[in-house]
Amino acid sequence: MKLLTGKRVGQSGQELVVSVLFSFLLHLIVLFGALFLYVRATPKVDVPPFYEVMLVGQPAGAPELLPPAPPPPPKQKQATKKGASAKGGMPGLKKQKAVPEYVAEDEEAGSEKSSKKQEAVAVATPQGFKFPPYLAIIRVKIGRNWNPPPGAKGIRAKVRFTILRSGLVVEPDIEESSGNFYFDQAALRAIQSSSPFPRLPEEFFQEQVVLSADLMEKE
Repeated sequence: MKLLTGKRVGQSGQELVVSVLFSFLLHLIVLFGALFLYVRATPKVDVPPFYEVMLVGQPAGAPELLPPAPPPPPKQKQATKKGASAKGGMPGLKKQKAVPEYVAEDEEAGSEKSSKKQEAVAVATPQGFKFPPYLAIIRVKIGRNWNPPPGAKGIRAKVRFTILRSGLVVEPDIEESSGNFYFDQAALRAIQSSSPFPRLPEEFFQEQVVLSADLMEKE
């Protein structure tokens, strides 16, 4: 080993002591430099203080702190006997019972009894099917779809068809021909275009009913 002076240091004597001290100082400088750089490079983390809190119960005899009760909802004014409030409000509504579809349409069927379409259609039913309102709906609906060919005079066609529980029409067929092919086809179209009818009445316990419709010329 050589010192800065260029002399070789031996293994004993003053030169060895100087070299050891020099090496020690050099290591201290390197160590402090590394610590300084580490401290500067490490980010500081602020740790918030911790507080220990002890929960205690409410003192005996102290009133309980409860949220204020919400105000009661305003009372609705009842309608007067005449169906309206004293201040001219809306009249009270009465509950209406559910009416079957075929009964609800009976009024419409009755209003068209005098029409020409209904006069040109007649429906025959078996003896066990006693539901006039339902039959009235069938007559009106077929009459709306009944469009005989022009020039047909003094003839009629009888169509036999089956109505299922759902109101769907199946198996329409000419039971009595009018003798006019186009008149018979128009009669079949009137039945097919009217399908489906309303559901069969709940009081009728069979799954289908067979009806016949007489379709005549219109006046």
